[in-house]
Amino acid sequence: MNRMEDIYPFILEAFSKDLTFTFPIHGTSMLPMLKTGDLVTIKKVESLQKGDIVLFRRFDESFVLHRIIRVNNDSYDIVGDHQGIVEKNVLFGQMIGVVISYNKNGKEHHMKNLRYKIYKALVRITLLRKIFGRIFKWGIRNIPLYYLLSQL
Repeated sequence: MNRMEDIYPFILEAFSKDLTFTFPIHGTSMLPMLKTGDLVTIKKVESLQKGDIVLFRRFDESFVLHRIIRVNNDSYDIVGDHQGIVEKNVLFGQMIGVVISYNKNGKEHHMKNLRYKIYKALVRITLLRKIFGRIFKWGIRNIPLYYLLSQL
């Protein structure tokens, strides 16, 4: 069993009691906003919109935390901020929770604050997503834009 598989029952239990659930993430797909060890707080999915970060379960049973970039009639297109491959047609039934806040370096950030809304608008722009991808691929970490975004 993997770590998410171990905590999944606790997530479901929290949601059954209308509670939120906080857990540490692992991976780089949501850089620069989220990195391994950051904490995210999720709530039960009721409705979703473009720009939401969701925890969902793939058909291969793996768990993924990525951003919705397109809302279709009966599905969603989802991708990590640090990735270029879009997962298309993810179904609402695969969604487990939606991120309402995250804790980075001991500081909590809510998804409704202005700095997060600005960041979300930037990553939704396709051209900037491609530029971010190239910056990370080349390993250039000292440009001011990367620094500013990593502080959100």
